[in-house]
Amino acid sequence: MTAHFPKKPTPLIELHDSVFERRQIRVWIKRDDLNHPLIQGNKWHKLKYNLQAAQKQGKSTLLTFGGAYSNHIAATAYAAKRYGFKSLGMIRGDELAGKPERWSPTLKTAHQNGMQLEFLSRQSYRLKASSDFLDELKQQHPDAYILPEGGSNDLAIKGFEPLMQELEQQSPNWTHLLTATGTGGTLAGLIKYAKNHPDDSTTRLIQGVAVLKQGEALLPQIRQWIDHKSAVKWQLLTQYHDGGYAKLSNPLHILKSQFESQHQIPLDPVYTIKMIHAFYQQVEQGAFPSGSQIILLHTGGLQGNAT
Repeated sequence: MTAHFPKKPTPLIELHDSVFERRQIRVWIKRDDLNHPLIQGNKWHKLKYNLQAAQKQGKSTLLTFGGAYSNHIAATAYAAKRYGFKSLGMIRGDELAGKPERWSPTLKTAHQNGMQLEFLSRQSYRLKASSDFLDELKQQHPDAYILPEGGSNDLAIKGFEPLMQELEQQSPNWTHLLTATGTGGTLAGLIKYAKNHPDDSTTRLIQGVAVLKQGEALLPQIRQWIDHKSAVKWQLLTQYHDGGYAKLSNPLHILKSQFESQHQIPLDPVYTIKMIHAFYQQVEQGAFPSGSQIILLHTGGLQGNAT
């Protein structure tokens, strides 16, 4: 079954708040959580060209890596089911092996969609990108198309080119673009395919908000993916992880509820809420000049709200 791309642009919705009026900025949220019913947001952009490559190579299985709360694991499991592949997830945390009652809703959903789960110790999981480890996996699973953690590779980066073209059509005068950042692939794709502002006197800025501790470790890989092809400025903000990956403090729980109530837009608890938090913190600090036109990218992951 061929992987067809969604053809309709996802909505770009303006957000209204008194603080935006005081700061004289305009803010939109790009509802990319609506681009696919189950392979949401950035996961669809990352997977679409990889699915085509797996089909062309005649592979029968999608093999990938992730933690217990990985949107990528959930999306890959559904994509495999939808497009005729088997799927195998190499999951961080061998303490979960043989204990499905301890699995997160994400893992349960992936398993229900046919993904075979193999649990690795944290020590073994750290080897996920090493050539020896990958060579061994290829020998054990010759029919598998191997996707890295988070689905971030060169084909995933290319998947963001149509999204940036779409944003350019919907909001040609945007000045700032923010996204949550896990493995760095989404941020790299946005940077690589962003164009300069039509008015050369306005410098555009793309910000990634790292959702895990020690996010600065992502920088070398991001630079490699964009290969110096950046027409805009960019930053990786590493101070808004709120305690680490899949950690959410009570203040951010409250912010999530307030945002969802005010704007009637659901957020996920792992990625997008931390981007929203970073955005509001910067607004309070006056980081966005008067006249800024800011886009917040909703990267999906709403399955993370399941309990």
